[in-house]
Amino acid sequence: TNLEFVHDNRTYVMDNIVVVAAVDPLGQLASFSNYGRTKVMLAAPGVGINSCSSLPNQFKTNSGTSFSAPQVAATLAMMVNRFPENTYSEIIDRLRQSVDPDPTLELKTISGGRLNIDRALENGFLNWGCRLH
Repeated sequence: TNLEFVHDNRTYVMDNIVVVAAVDPLGQLASFSNYGRTKVMLAAPGVGINSCSSLPNQFKTNSGTSFSAPQVAATLAMMVNRFPENTYSEIIDRLRQSVDPDPTLELKTISGGRLNIDRALENGFLNWGCRLH
């Protein structure tokens, strides 16, 4: 079984790069998606995403990691705004810890899960997913 499939085989040496996999509406890894337990941080929706069309007032459905990555980038931007005291490393770690765990992604991503924007932005989120009261 190939547990590392990243289209771009360059080694990611910078610790501020977040590589994203694409999943379908059922949470399954997309057939075209990158994956890798040591390189891909998490998965986000990337199949059947409604997008703008070149035709006026119309949308079209698209798929690709190009639709997954912006969701993660937007989440990271909101996290930086919400937690300005955190370093970028702490923000990325918080993102990693806030995923929805998924056994099918355990060996396919570093986090073993899918993007959960709500949990990533929770103020009381801790390593074990509890809220502070």
